[in-house]
Amino acid sequence: MDIKEPKEGYQFILEKFGEEKIISRYNCLYELLSAYLKRKRLEERIHIIPAVLDHVIVDYFVDIYRLKDFQGMELVNDTKILAYTSFWLLRHKPLQIVDAEKADDLVYVNEDAVGEILRTQLFKDPEDTVLLPEQAGRIDDFVNTMKYFFQYRLYTAQNIELMIMAFGAGRDYQYCTDFQE
Repeated sequence: MDIKEPKEGYQFILEKFGEEKIISRYNCLYELLSAYLKRKRLEERIHIIPAVLDHVIVDYFVDIYRLKDFQGMELVNDTKILAYTSFWLLRHKPLQIVDAEKADDLVYVNEDAVGEILRTQLFKDPEDTVLLPEQAGRIDDFVNTMKYFFQYRLYTAQNIELMIMAFGAGRDYQYCTDFQE
């Protein structure tokens, strides 16, 4: 990310969040997307476009700036970070197909990538939870429905945030029922 010459009008983002935090977020997203491409063996068919990822980062930080300013927040919670990051990745589509003639299976690569990123984040806490094989189908249904939603439905950062919160509430409810005395 070329942080040396921010776009006119976005200097306030650099001043508010600092160069290190912006570059760190860019690198983190780039690494997540690269890991997704490697895991799916798509490195030769899909490229991450840095200029598009730059837009993801700028729009993400503009939204977070507005949220903090409007709601008087000092820190933004992980759910909002994940929701707004997902939204801008879906909106800008930094993963681009290299050869359009052999791409029928890659049309929704950005939606799949965001779905996989969300899956990873939603199922990492608690890390030592063993997912029962008999529940794997329901979990896959949830993730596949989420990807379908990203492909064919109107999404916003706010409804992605609600989706993440609902998942967390369901997990917490289940924990409460499992450990009632």
